[in-house]
Amino acid sequence: MLLQRLQEALRFWRFGFMPLMLVVLPFALLGFAVQFIAGTPLLIEGDSAQINWGTLAILAMLYPIATGTLIAQISALNNGQPASFMACLNKSLQHSLFLLLTYMLLGLGVYMGLMLLILPGIWLYARLSQAPFIVLLENGSPVEALKTSFQRTAAQQLPIMLGAVVLGALVLFVTLLSASLLESTIGSEHVASDIIHVLLTAPVGILLDIFIFRFYSLCKPSIH
Repeated sequence: MLLQRLQEALRFWRFGFMPLMLVVLPFALLGFAVQFIAGTPLLIEGDSAQINWGTLAILAMLYPIATGTLIAQISALNNGQPASFMACLNKSLQHSLFLLLTYMLLGLGVYMGLMLLILPGIWLYARLSQAPFIVLLENGSPVEALKTSFQRTAAQQLPIMLGAVVLGALVLFVTLLSASLLESTIGSEHVASDIIHVLLTAPVGILLDIFIFRFYSLCKPSIH
């Protein structure tokens, strides 16, 4: 079953590539611009790490809007008709507050789980991962969406967990490979290197969202 779902996600990604990039790249480049101007959110120097709270706050505010825009496009593609960037953005903005609260609660739960030897965090992510989809596509409230996601994923938690690990590892691999290749060819301090890195990694990052949407579609009760 897991292999089938991964193949379905990859097929969806391949055939919807251009409409998906239409809503992903603007936010990816905007995030890069924010870090270029305000600095990276985390700077590691030796054994110490410094947090740039300004950049972190801006990126945290952008993330729910960006993901909501992507979810809107995934849903539109699933219905057979890709939407414009503005249509997806407007839908995301309408639910932006609830999306922000949902991701805050989801992130807090996953973070606490990761502190408990990692596995509980992955399990919590698998159980709660459909909440943003429920908020955006079913007009659910944050707490209601998290509860509903936990209920719906009860029978599918293992393949969702394994799929999240596989796709998370793929994203990490592509990110590290891209950074390594660009550093050896262009140099890590060159702006062009950073932009190319964003363009290479952004498309891969959406595979997990597509994978979760596939399970969301399967777990959502049929309306008769």
